[in-house]
Amino acid sequence: MTDEELVALNQKGFIPGPSETESEFLDRVKNTGKHAVKLGGESIPSSHWQWVCYHLKERFDFEPHSLPAFYSNRLLAPWQGAAAWILEGKLVAIQLRKALRKGSYLGLYQREEILAHEAVHAARSAFSEKKNEEFFAYMTSLVRWRRILGPIIQSPWEVWPFLVAMLVGMFFQGALFFAALWLGLGFCRLIRQHRILKKTYHALLKVSDKPFALMLRLTDTEIRQFGKLENIQEYAEKQTSLRWRLIRLAYLK
Repeated sequence: MTDEELVALNQKGFIPGPSETESEFLDRVKNTGKHAVKLGGESIPSSHWQWVCYHLKERFDFEPHSLPAFYSNRLLAPWQGAAAWILEGKLVAIQLRKALRKGSYLGLYQREEILAHEAVHAARSAFSEKKNEEFFAYMTSLVRWRRILGPIIQSPWEVWPFLVAMLVGMFFQGALFFAALWLGLGFCRLIRQHRILKKTYHALLKVSDKPFALMLRLTDTEIRQFGKLENIQEYAEKQTSLRWRLIRLAYLK
């Protein structure tokens, strides 16, 4: 694969994973959406992607024209507006609730914003990184409080201890202390991670004209380290992975 081909795939939203080889990467690109037909649903028209592609190009330097996406309510929980179906690091499809064809759901979710959010998850489908995943996805939001507070939940299961404690608290007040503690821990983690990302962003400004795009292509460990690292360029030159080949080509000065 030539440098030009690698950069072109990257700009379509195909980002090499941390340990992904060239052959594994090309195989993933080739098979993206292969199983989407099994999920059924109505394909999302290109007109619904226009703002999303522009917004993601500006923020993260990719346009998800090639990502399979469809409208369907199948397997979505009532509160879910969308989902990115990823199996073994490979994107199957992006799914949006049928109501979003009209532009919004429950008066809270906007179609384009949800598409952008899920497209970020899809672009990072080869990453098994949890700490910053939701931070990146919520960076696409146009609503400031969502960008700040949205990533407080990193995994769906984290909601349940809080909800159960609140329910039990209706009968036993001691459970409310656990709910408050759980929420407090979530806020502490949220503030800490925002600080790490901000510090790394300023460090990346010294070596890249597209710091957000570069950060999206880093691992959690690299994001934490780069805020303290004195010579990012030197670190980059020592890396041999396909992902770092791309980063050197597209994002380092």
